Amino acid sequence: MTKQLYLKDTYLFELNALIAAKKQDDRGAYVLLDQTVFYPQGGGQPSDQGIMRNNILDLKITSVRQIGNEIRHYLGSGISEVLENQNVLCVIDKERRILNAKYHTAGHLLGNVTEVIYPSLKAIKGHSFPNEAYVEFQGDELPDITKLQDSLDKAIAEGKRTIIFEMDPMSFEQKFYKLPYQIPDNKVFRIMQIEGFLPVPCGGTHLSRISEIGSMTLEKIKVKNSIIRISYEVHFSY
Repeated sequence: MTKQLYLKDTYLFELNALIAAKKQDDRGAYVLLDQTVFYPQGGGQPSDQGIMRNNILDLKITSVRQIGNEIRHYLGSGISEVLENQNVLCVIDKERRILNAKYHTAGHLLGNVTEVIYPSLKAIKGHSFPNEAYVEFQGDELPDITKLQDSLDKAIAEGKRTIIFEMDPMSFEQKFYKLPYQIPDNKVFRIMQIEGFLPVPCGGTHLSRISEIGSMTLEKIKVKNSIIRISYEVHFSY
């Protein structure tokens, strides 16, 4: 099984890895590595992209997916040059990684802040792709967009830390709240928490401090069948 080093450090942008296998599926040719820094698309967040190279190879990683236990690194071309057990340097697109982490962390902040101001609302889904990001809430109370925006601005200015930890489901529910879905009791799961807010189970990449978001603006609120969707954008500079 591939070691998922992106779970340990959002700011790890390159590493040396060993090609464990090369394969093909309906998405195209891909390689499996013994360890990876590439985040696979999932949880409402796009995958990393980047390059894989050594003194023979110089290949683009165009997409990454987790299928079962495999983390598949799809290549734009050049699969014929790949040999198993080759050592390669993997380098992700740093700007893309940080941008995705900004949107993803901003989505968590929006969920937390909204639930504090409007306790009757519960965040149930997040989508943090740039230019189409939103968080969905279950409930009937319509939030005031100006009030929410002011609270988000203040939270970003405070620059609180994010914390990543693991916990088993029973301990989590005893300490925090009952999860709205089932997780196997014999497994620990990864949790993200913004200081001062309730933690949320999440396998994505996150900034170390909320201030690194830069700024975010709420775009619109849409209501349908007791689901409230709040769209947002992140404004950034590299």
